[in-house]
Amino acid sequence: MLGLGKTRTADAPATASRARREVIYQRHAAALYRQALLMLDDSALAENVVCDVIVDECALVPAQEQGEGETRYRLARSVFRRCQQLAAGPARHRRLPQRPSLGVVGGPDPGGILSEKERSALGLVLCGGLGYVEASTVLRIGPHDMADLLRTVMRKLAISPAAVAGDGNQV
Repeated sequence: MLGLGKTRTADAPATASRARREVIYQRHAAALYRQALLMLDDSALAENVVCDVIVDECALVPAQEQGEGETRYRLARSVFRRCQQLAAGPARHRRLPQRPSLGVVGGPDPGGILSEKERSALGLVLCGGLGYVEASTVLRIGPHDMADLLRTVMRKLAISPAAVAGDGNQV
């Protein structure tokens, strides 16, 4: 009977850890993937970034977790930093695109009109779920500059010819 009790005690942390990984993946993986894809425009790299970020998050001691909002912020910030590192690396500049650009009708950047900084801002806010003040901290710009940047992005997307649907109505 004592052995059975020890087994249950030993399995409890492993079960809790597995459950935590599943919750993190289910709640955040899709949004993190969209954020990474928007920044990198490469599905394979985006998948790798999300896997790396989720594994790193799961490696944190659960006692350090401070709530859903803090987890979302930490994950979005981690994806942003990892994408920045990959985009700046020399191997990234030598790679050929493995899929068509995101600049398609209905995509997050129709016509490929957004700068890297604008795609990063959009990714943090729309995909990462951060408010503009939190996103401004990640981008290391002031909140007013972030608000201006997001307004510029929205204007660009609103007037982009690629954002117009086939029937002439704006999307």
